[in-house]
Amino acid sequence: MTEGKDNFPRRDERVLYGAKKPRAPRQNNSNQSKRPQKPQNTDRPKNRKRSLPVRRQMIFGVVILAFLVLLFLLLRKNGTEVFVGTESVGVLEGRAVTAQTITDTLETQLAGIVGAQVKINEEIKTERIHIRKSHKKDVCTLEHLIPKLRNMVTYKVNAAIIMIDGAKGVVLANEEQANKVLDAIKEPYLPAEGVEATVEWVEKVAIVADYVDSDEVLSENDAISILQSTTTVTGTYTVQSGDAPYKIAVNYDCSLEDLMKLNEGLTVEVVIRVGQVINVPISKPKISVKTIETQVLTTVEPKTYEYQTDNTQLKSYQKVIQQGRAGQKKSTIQITRINGFVQEEKEVSKEIITEPVPEIIVRGTL
Repeated sequence: MTEGKDNFPRRDERVLYGAKKPRAPRQNNSNQSKRPQKPQNTDRPKNRKRSLPVRRQMIFGVVILAFLVLLFLLLRKNGTEVFVGTESVGVLEGRAVTAQTITDTLETQLAGIVGAQVKINEEIKTERIHIRKSHKKDVCTLEHLIPKLRNMVTYKVNAAIIMIDGAKGVVLANEEQANKVLDAIKEPYLPAEGVEATVEWVEKVAIVADYVDSDEVLSENDAISILQSTTTVTGTYTVQSGDAPYKIAVNYDCSLEDLMKLNEGLTVEVVIRVGQVINVPISKPKISVKTIETQVLTTVEPKTYEYQTDNTQLKSYQKVIQQGRAGQKKSTIQITRINGFVQEEKEVSKEIITEPVPEIIVRGTL
């Protein structure tokens, strides 16, 4: 009985049926074991909350991607606009063609037409663009654009320039033509076959390759005419044996009066002497040909005279005691001519073949 009473609750612990059981006071003892709580099932409502933003983000991403694709199609640079300087000349489809490609193609075609390398004066530029409806009428191919560019640009050609004393003389299409022109000018002054000679220019003449305007290029005949055109200048001439004023005037294609005007004191009556230097009018072309001929001649070496005195004879006395005789010599003569006119003639060396025999003469002194 005692055991049963102990199991039955006391009066102060009894509660009415249906009444809430009083909450036990909270224990502060940390060592007391906590009553396990029943986990709440919250998965379902959380999934509902998360699914809505994810779907919205997916839809928003698709819209942005579609917008970017559309924007790319509308604004992508799918063409190339070509300019000569600042002037637009056409539009090419695609972006592969560069300004350098167009320039090289154009210069190659022009070189084939003029027969020499060319260099375009204007700058050709390209700009990447999006081909709009307004550009459709300007779209063309490179094959169509090149002829149009060829008619718009100006260019320089790589030509051969004959320089005279550092200044531009005439312009030929190439070096071969320039050499032909120079050879044609030299030809009239070349020495006879078999004569040893050097041929050179009086001026400093050179052929230089450079780019020039195409209208500066001359034909061979025109270039020869210009280089042979003359201006009159005053030169000098050394009188040779057998010369006379009128002969000199004829040689220099002038009148005797013009020759005398250039030489003060020279008249028809005045006798000129060998070795005298006089002024002469010279028609000087743009370039002059100088020839130096070397001639080997066999000439007479004149005999010499030796005099002896005889104190026993009168001054009028004269007697040849040894007959003289001329000898022979081989002389090397240099003759310098400019444009065919003799400027100098000198003996540069000699070799005695036969010694001359001096003639000895005795003279009285009384």
